[in-house]
Amino acid sequence: MIKIKNFPKNSRLTFLGSIFKDIKNSEWNITVGLENDKYSTKDQRYILNHARFSNMPLLARNRRFNQTETFTPFNESTITIKIDDFQKWDILINESGQYSFSNIVSDIHAKLTDIEIVLPQIELARVLFLHNAYLSRAALDQGCLSREFDIIKEDHQTLINIPEFCNFPISQFNNIGMRRLLAWILLDTQIRTSFESISKNFLSEKLQTKFREFWNFNFVPPSLKGAELTLKVYLSPKKNKYYVNEILAISNLPSEINHTVIFCSPKFTVKNTQVSSEGSSGGSKPPRNEDPIIDNEKEANSDKPTVIIDSPKIIMALSSPFETKKAVIKRSGKKGRLNNDDINTLPEPDVSTGESSIFGEIGRGEFENCQDESDDLELFMKRFEAFQAMIEEFRSQHNILSKFRFTISKLPAVNRSKVHMTDDDNFRCIAEVQLEFQNKQFVILEIDTSDNHKSLSTLIVKVENLEAWEQHFQSFKEDIIKRSLRWPTTESLKGIGIPKGLNHPKNKFEMTRSDQEFKDWVKRFTEVLKSN
Repeated sequence: MIKIKNFPKNSRLTFLGSIFKDIKNSEWNITVGLENDKYSTKDQRYILNHARFSNMPLLARNRRFNQTETFTPFNESTITIKIDDFQKWDILINESGQYSFSNIVSDIHAKLTDIEIVLPQIELARVLFLHNAYLSRAALDQGCLSREFDIIKEDHQTLINIPEFCNFPISQFNNIGMRRLLAWILLDTQIRTSFESISKNFLSEKLQTKFREFWNFNFVPPSLKGAELTLKVYLSPKKNKYYVNEILAISNLPSEINHTVIFCSPKFTVKNTQVSSEGSSGGSKPPRNEDPIIDNEKEANSDKPTVIIDSPKIIMALSSPFETKKAVIKRSGKKGRLNNDDINTLPEPDVSTGESSIFGEIGRGEFENCQDESDDLELFMKRFEAFQAMIEEFRSQHNILSKFRFTISKLPAVNRSKVHMTDDDNFRCIAEVQLEFQNKQFVILEIDTSDNHKSLSTLIVKVENLEAWEQHFQSFKEDIIKRSLRWPTTESLKGIGIPKGLNHPKNKFEMTRSDQEFKDWVKRFTEVLKSN
């Protein structure tokens, strides 16, 4: 449940107004309209209130705050539209000066056709850019990205150096979706131009009175040609228009990035000890409070730990995802010895999403609402190049053309274990080969250990029934994590198949097909299959 201290109970967000700041203050706020049965009347449907602009990840129209009871769902339709070019959409300005995009669209699933929709500009910016408090503040700060990120472009990769003074929450670099989003904003020319148009317009258009500065949000959108947006819309019978309350998901996002992006920071550390599924997660994972209360008035203390604020996720997917990595520094602390980094103190119930300082009174809060669902498994195939080459050589030698399948999948998160992630905070994958040899069915399994986390042999399972194996495969992968990156026991495969291990060559990642070591690997693999 979303809790904001100065909002009434069960209040519903009806609109977003001007962005403003008192002259004597440094924090920018946004005017919000809140509806509540206790103060809504025939003549007054809402009251005006405000929230820090850093709370933008939460501020979608029709959301309820400080909810204590259940309400009948608002009369909305959910539609999905395909974008031709956002820069060709009409721009509307309502009676209060707020900017929207407008166009005639049709739902790709034919729910609604040839309707005029009105999409607030700030809602589009929210789902494209404003995914945490940092990015919300940075959007109004011209030159912020150039100051806080040092970009070094190389032939086949881009390095993004993060100086000590960078204020982007260090814990969020552990999140693949947030890394990819940040890289997209920093490196894609059109996306960065769009993001920086916010601060450009802000500086040139904001107005000042004796006591206050204010601005009506507007920006230059990227084209987003071919992207698909899933929207919550409602019909205004009076105007015969559909108004967008919220963008739920955005997929097939275009991107010009076609190489690996590596984030580098002296703050990145990783323990060179393994974490069991029953033990501590280790590292410096930020504390998580179930329902922290966001205080719009008090300042955060920079010495306090950052609390992740649970918020509704926005589903995003790039049409051509790219790989991101962290350049980490290994800690050499002895296993079992507690360091200060291992201890998480419980935060106060109130948090602030504004800029923090040593003079702040309460804990720091941050959002993490980007749910990346890009189809990125292809990026991890290269980690299995040697294994794949060995399998292909075996197939060639024995003319296996059919009844063959090669797939990879991500190992699941289980309890507090971290072994489902590699040291560069990418998903650890498992390759699965299904093939028939000498009238017997085999499943061959290989786990990505390219980070040298653990030495793990190839597992060969002779199966009687592939359907039974496939039903068992998910729990099999969970067992791998529960056993701290070890293969499940023979007993656990009883009735499913008979397992045998195959050791890797010593130089698996350096050898070529012509090397004797590679030829011996294929030979040993063939012998294991024949012996089953």
